[in-house]
Amino acid sequence: MAGDKVEHTATEMDYPAHNRNYAGFLKLLKWSIVVTAIVTAIVMIIIAN
Repeated sequence: MAGDKVEHTATEMDYPAHNRNYAGFLKLLKWSIVVTAIVTAIVMIIIAN
């Protein structure tokens, strides 16, 4: 068990893999902000009435 070699699919210097992961994170963040803004607007409208 101690002698098993662990192989990583992406290293610190693997910039294309890092950019793909970061692009996915930004896409998720952007859509999360959009959904949060819509839900917040709906809640504010309901509270105001």
